[in-house]
Amino acid sequence: MSRQGVLQPVDVNVDHSPARKRARFDESLDDSNKSNLWTLTNRELILHEIYDHGIGRLDCDSEDVITDDDSIFNKTEGIGIDVSCASMTPNTRDKQLSLLESTLTKESLDKLSSREWDNLLNKTVIRPTDKTNYFNLLSDEVILHIFRWLPKSYLSDISLVCRRFYRLTQDESLWTRMDVSNKYLGPGELGKVLSKQVVVLRLARSEIMHKPILPDCKAYHPDFRSRLLYLDLSMAHISLDSLVMLFGKCRRLKKISLENVPVNDDVLIALSGNKDIEVINFAMCTGMQQDGLKYLLTNCRQIRELNIAWTYLNADSIQYICENLPSTMDRLNLSGCRKLLLDKHVASLVSSCPKLRELDLSDCTSITGESVRQISVLEELAFVALSRCYLIPYKSLGQLRKLNNLSYLDIHGGYIEGDELKEVQNDLGPSVQINQFKFSSVARPTVGMRRSSIWNMRVRD
Repeated sequence: MSRQGVLQPVDVNVDHSPARKRARFDESLDDSNKSNLWTLTNRELILHEIYDHGIGRLDCDSEDVITDDDSIFNKTEGIGIDVSCASMTPNTRDKQLSLLESTLTKESLDKLSSREWDNLLNKTVIRPTDKTNYFNLLSDEVILHIFRWLPKSYLSDISLVCRRFYRLTQDESLWTRMDVSNKYLGPGELGKVLSKQVVVLRLARSEIMHKPILPDCKAYHPDFRSRLLYLDLSMAHISLDSLVMLFGKCRRLKKISLENVPVNDDVLIALSGNKDIEVINFAMCTGMQQDGLKYLLTNCRQIRELNIAWTYLNADSIQYICENLPSTMDRLNLSGCRKLLLDKHVASLVSSCPKLRELDLSDCTSITGESVRQISVLEELAFVALSRCYLIPYKSLGQLRKLNNLSYLDIHGGYIEGDELKEVQNDLGPSVQINQFKFSSVARPTVGMRRSSIWNMRVRD
């Protein structure tokens, strides 16, 4: 067969060849370096009559050819990219159809009519410059529901987006619960928090500077009344004047914790304005005096839980408390009174609070077996703590078997020997568990490792 029968004319139009195959024959090179005749610096391609015998375009070259009639590659259209098959060349369209058929099952192909094929192939144009504000299509309720999933710290940035977002970020439903524990609050920042009408607020171990409320917020106005119901100020650093100012804006408090926070009579008087308060934690508070306690116990007659452990009250204050506790009292912690709490005070306490279910008199070293006899008349009592009450004989604890609802008895301190402890267990029966708890949970907002809730209510959405 002749050479002419083997070699066919070749189209070497470089404009229609792929970029990776565009080159030129460099005649400037000498004959000794024939391997470098081809370079990529010139768009004119000339085949060498000796070295390029048999060169032709590969079959796959057509897939890389850029054509002007395929609008999917038409860069002159700046408004978007058409991904439909309607504007393609027949060759490209057939390949797209083949690709689509390969992705569908035979059953799906049989169900598709010609019109359905057209609907699949003629899709809308994707326009990346679409300026539709989809938030304008949503109601305020839907947007608020979205905002509730965001951290509170993000809402201040979101409020700068537009007027609508600013209005929505001020909605009270977003600020129902707030956890501001372990934070530094400068002057006026607490007032801004109150202005958002927060209901559940945790400020444990936070440092709150005076003045907490400044004229630039709604909480400063004389007619403002906070919706705050649950407030945790445990171990917070806050001045007495700031506490008075804070409680002056609150009239609906239900539960409050001031553990290890200094107070005085003015603070207790301001707090007594919350007449429906039910739970108060004064554990390890200092500065409590009889005058302030009189205002509190006179105005707040709905108290169910009170913790005044280790408050170093004087004898007159202890006597007044025991004689004037509200009959609604359910859980009471009077531990740490040392030698100042006597048997007669326990008798007054039992008379004032006949519905007690939990009583903690630990570290009251002056009470005797007579106090145990007085306690045994509380029919609903389920938990008693008498740890380190060294004047109570272990045999007198057997009187507590009269309490049908008694479930727990704490007598820590080592003053009762092992054999004596077994005898107490035998007297009370197997239904009573002894020394199960080391710390009291009366009126405390957090117990154990729970740090995202106070009194079993979440402080974070």
